Amino acid sequence: MKLKYLGTAAAEGIPGIFCNCRVCRNALEVRGKEIKTRSQALVDDKLLIDFPPDTYLHILNYGLDLRNIHHCIITHRHFDHLFPKDFWCRFDGIAYDIDEEPLNVYVTEAGYNEIFRQLGDQANNTRVKFHKIAPFEPFDIEDYHIIPLAANHDANSDPVIYIIEKGEKSLLYANDTGIFPKGTWEYLAKYNKKFNLVSLDCTGMAQKCWRDTHLSLDTDKEVYDRLVEMGLCDSNTIAYVNHFSHNGQLTHKELVVEAEKYGFLATYDGLDVEF
Repeated sequence: MKLKYLGTAAAEGIPGIFCNCRVCRNALEVRGKEIKTRSQALVDDKLLIDFPPDTYLHILNYGLDLRNIHHCIITHRHFDHLFPKDFWCRFDGIAYDIDEEPLNVYVTEAGYNEIFRQLGDQANNTRVKFHKIAPFEPFDIEDYHIIPLAANHDANSDPVIYIIEKGEKSLLYANDTGIFPKGTWEYLAKYNKKFNLVSLDCTGMAQKCWRDTHLSLDTDKEVYDRLVEMGLCDSNTIAYVNHFSHNGQLTHKELVVEAEKYGFLATYDGLDVEF
């Protein structure tokens, strides 16, 4: 499997558009890996994770080709992960000379309702199809087995994290969650595969004890150690931290050093990982 990180920031991005903190000033000056756009990822060039307002930027920066992508799984309804109005760009009369296989969007109830609130009757079209999913109810997309798990995040956003399986490979993509809720730990206790790659929320970066809604490096280590104790991760598992906020008070260069102390690699926009 291949995972491409298109965007790796929290809602504000780095730099924040109005912010003058040290981290944001550094990003504007140094640019490169210090610039972080709203979180989005792509599995094997065909399974999209989240649809933020920076999707268009990811097309320009990384050659994301939405014309050939027909499946998108959404973590939750917050605008930095779900920006419904851009789906309009695929509707008939707006996008030309594309195949008629729809873009299938898989989203929990809160996000599903938000899509129809924003798009109204336009959401009922043949070019984009919206499918309601729920935590702990697996579903299949082509060669992928997808398992949504409950996240510890804003409950009103109906949040999930994902296990994505393809053959013998297994990926845990866990953005926008604090310490996993009880039901998710119980589900994981029965899971019978080791993860080849784990991607954990690290919005708090150098801050300490972020346990609810988001994680920090110290609590990422707590989550990862528990996964190891459960036999779900081992020395062969690739472990990344992802989804960063300037509130975490680290530049990317500093983050790489701090993450290594906890045994993690740090993502950046445009990173490709094969596993």
